[in-house]
Amino acid sequence: MDYDVVVIGCGSAGSRAAAAAQDAGARVLALDGAEELGGLCILRGCMPTKTLLETAHRLHDIRDAERFGIQVGSVELDFGAHMDRMRQLVARFKRAKVGSIERADYELRRASARFLDPHTLEIEGERVTTKAVVLATGSVVRPFGFECPPGVLLDSDDMFKLTAAPGRALVRGSGAVGLEFAQWLARVGTKVVLSARGRLFHRRDLELGAELEAALAEEMTVRTQSTILAVRPLEAGGVEVDLKLADGSTETHAVDVILNATGRVPNIEPLNIGAANLSPEDLRVGGDMRTPVGHVFVAGDTTGQRQILHEANLEGRIAGRNAAAVALGRDVTTTYDTTTPQVEVVFSDPPVAFLGQTPQELEAAGIPHRVALKRFPEQGRGIVVGARHGFVRLVAGEAGELLGCQMIGPRADDLIHVPTAVVRCGGGIAEMAKIPWYHPTLAEAFIEVARDLDRA
Repeated sequence: MDYDVVVIGCGSAGSRAAAAAQDAGARVLALDGAEELGGLCILRGCMPTKTLLETAHRLHDIRDAERFGIQVGSVELDFGAHMDRMRQLVARFKRAKVGSIERADYELRRASARFLDPHTLEIEGERVTTKAVVLATGSVVRPFGFECPPGVLLDSDDMFKLTAAPGRALVRGSGAVGLEFAQWLARVGTKVVLSARGRLFHRRDLELGAELEAALAEEMTVRTQSTILAVRPLEAGGVEVDLKLADGSTETHAVDVILNATGRVPNIEPLNIGAANLSPEDLRVGGDMRTPVGHVFVAGDTTGQRQILHEANLEGRIAGRNAAAVALGRDVTTTYDTTTPQVEVVFSDPPVAFLGQTPQELEAAGIPHRVALKRFPEQGRGIVVGARHGFVRLVAGEAGELLGCQMIGPRADDLIHVPTAVVRCGGGIAEMAKIPWYHPTLAEAFIEVARDLDRA
């Protein structure tokens, strides 16, 4: 065999997989055929999105300053400078990421690959054999179901190329990408319609979704439980979009652009996985990141599961170690602890954060639980910072174990790590109730809900 392990894709998951396999003693080839090296998160995902949102949220806060007794007059956004800052920061993050990849000991080639058989790859016309493979090719935008004139249909990648805020936009999709970009557009001057097939967070937490919907409705037209019936070009440019609403009525919106934020799917079409005896369903792997074809492993967005940076990094390390183990004739022993509650965040304003299970999920599963909730508009520091929406909710099991925490409100994206640390350290509701929280803080809300549950 030419290599012990070949890693296809060298973004967040792939670079970690290659390094882990190399550290385990394998001879490793890492491949990346993308136009730029660095991965989705840095180039077109987490970091540029949050950079844009930071400006949009600050712009909103300045315009909201009168509520706090501050007169600021007219405030204008320099859109070009705003985008330049994003590109400069992306370049900085890219340099750090690419530097770490290029300093690694494994072999790196800027090329794509496809399977010829389970152990043979074609790399730019060259046949390469390997004992094990890690697939970490990331994801691509899910196709949109309607034809649109040129320049109208955008995806998340296109948003970073804008030279001006669109006048009118319809955002289709209510995942993190759709919610964050919808609010960014609204705050930089676009008239936004947010359209989604279901209610916000309908699969996990309708109460939290309703709270966020109420906040977003102050800045845009929100049309959850809506279906796109037709998209028609307009002579003057843009399109008309017919929506069917939850009550059966229809309405039409004229927009300049449509943002397709209906999700991402694994980028596997170029891989020819059938030649490796794999199907797309085989890539939804368990804790060892191993497919039914025992020497092929998957990590990151390619699994089609949780598309989150730090989990991609962890999955990459596990896949790399286990691929090296297979290649070197060792037992596969490294697994991902899927029982530990995970964090999810939407960087809207107010931000949304989930840890573990929600009451809705527990009720559906028939698991006994107790719930306590504190609203930020009624909490001391929340009142001071002017919170108009939001709450912190803790969910406990019968023995006082912390099953979940859901938050929407100021700094929820950071505060969610408090209950996360408690769970990770083996604590529960009783421990949270004993923490000497400082007053007045937003985190102080935890003591009220923890005490309510501890007394119950």
